[in-house]
Amino acid sequence: MRIASSLTNRVFLACTLLAVLSIGFAFYFVDERASSQAEGDLQRGLAEAGTLLDRYGATRTDHFMRLARVVADLPKLKAAVDTGDPPTVQPLAEEYRAEMGADLLVLTGHLGTVLGATGADEVTLAAVEQDPRSLEQLSTFAPHRRGVLELVSVPILIEDALPDLLGRLTVGVFLDDRLAAEFKDLTGSDIAFGVQGRILASTLAEDGRPALEPVLSASTTRSIAIGGEEFLVLARPLLSADGAPHATAAALVLRSRTRGLEFLAAIRARLAGLMVVALLLATLLSYGVARTMTRPLAAVTTAMREVATTGDLTHKVALKSRAWDDEDARLLASTFNTLTESVTRFQHEGAHKDRLSSLGRLSTVIAHEIRNPLMIIRASLSTLRSDQATPSERGEAISDIDEETTRLNRVVTEVLDFARPIRFDLAECDLNEICRDSADAAWTGAPSAVLALDLDSALPPVVTDAERLRTALVNVLANARWAVLADARADTGTDGPTIGTTASPPDVVLRSRTSADRVIIAIRDRGAGIAAADMAHIFDPYFTTRRAGTGLGLPIAKNIIEGLGGTVNVSSAPGEGTEIRIDLPHVPPGARS
Repeated sequence: MRIASSLTNRVFLACTLLAVLSIGFAFYFVDERASSQAEGDLQRGLAEAGTLLDRYGATRTDHFMRLARVVADLPKLKAAVDTGDPPTVQPLAEEYRAEMGADLLVLTGHLGTVLGATGADEVTLAAVEQDPRSLEQLSTFAPHRRGVLELVSVPILIEDALPDLLGRLTVGVFLDDRLAAEFKDLTGSDIAFGVQGRILASTLAEDGRPALEPVLSASTTRSIAIGGEEFLVLARPLLSADGAPHATAAALVLRSRTRGLEFLAAIRARLAGLMVVALLLATLLSYGVARTMTRPLAAVTTAMREVATTGDLTHKVALKSRAWDDEDARLLASTFNTLTESVTRFQHEGAHKDRLSSLGRLSTVIAHEIRNPLMIIRASLSTLRSDQATPSERGEAISDIDEETTRLNRVVTEVLDFARPIRFDLAECDLNEICRDSADAAWTGAPSAVLALDLDSALPPVVTDAERLRTALVNVLANARWAVLADARADTGTDGPTIGTTASPPDVVLRSRTSADRVIIAIRDRGAGIAAADMAHIFDPYFTTRRAGTGLGLPIAKNIIEGLGGTVNVSSAPGEGTEIRIDLPHVPPGARS
């Protein structure tokens, strides 16, 4: 059976697929939204850190430029520089550097000679060499082992009609690891400073700096991997005192994409767990929903199969009122029960009407079954009235009258039993005992066929009308015996074996069995069987293939069995015999409370 051929499976698969698609799309959209939000936060944080770095750098440069101009205008400094005497200038250089908070300070004369320097070394002194005749305020960046050196230089002038250049004041500050760490605390981003294509200071480890150098001149955000971690990098040129970007000096702002998106892995893991749990719950729920729809349908199907197998229209679908069961399916089951009850009622009504209509054919039965015995009785009475009749003739006439009277009584009894509604006297009975009594009654007299009883000793007591059921079984057994004897006469010209013969298999077997809430009585004979043309009429009133039969034995038996809530089924094969299967409930419908 294909998996989609069952309604339960189709409903289950549809609900599960809908749940999978819904949860899958929800997972996708949540993940996509969270990822986009996280990526956007990274980009915004990077841009904000870059802007803050620009502002901080510009403010810092402007601050030292202003301080340098103020110090350069001091008369005390101008007088010392004008002397050209290094011992006179050096103390002032140390004093003003401390006051300005600069990393270094250099004072040069009008010829470019260094008159005083503090915090400087050969590298920084080489970097501060300027055109001694320049009157401009200058700022530049230079490489140093400590980091990127930012230099601010202003002229020392005597303001007059024509400015007189006395020398220059140069202030330097380092963009080093310490300053990068301060920026990191301020912006929440890793910082690196570089100049002339080299990274000289950074909050990252030394071994990660070479990977940053190619990004110094980048104009867009880049993604690089450092130590197994992915970073987004934004390059920001360092600004000179005039606000122009420096050609070779830049600061890098870095944000770890790996750490920034790390929470997504936890979210995805939780979403995946929730998705699995939701799918399991959806699967169980969808299966439950499918079962609430199909359980009553399965019950109806089982009941219909049982009805088709046994023909028992009294079989009902067991309805359990559960709050979660499908109302339409319950309605279908209830409708099925109502339908079987209606069909059973109509059948009983139809059977009763058939019996009544069959009474119209009583004239034929009387003409055929009663006139002949009456004629024999009349002839026998004539013999008895004759004075010339011998004692032997009188005895034979009396015997004929007795036999024909018995026959008339049997015909009348059968007609009345068939015509009037049957009233049952229900009581708990031993079905096996009824079977034995019926066999004894049907096999009274000789000759006969061999009868075998196969009775289930575990058969429970049943509620039935023992006398009516015995009548039905006697009629069926009598027909079976007649079929065996008729077949024996046709084959051998004799009446066949007598009771007790065991040389061959039994001619008739009476079997009892129990099944669930039903009991089964089967009567099988080894007679000639029933012709296919006669099979449809065996329960019709007055239909018989026996010369002396009334055709009411089997119809009466059928009426009794159906009145007790049972069914009668016949299977026969010409030349092999016939089996009549009687299916009875443990308790007839009319006896149930």
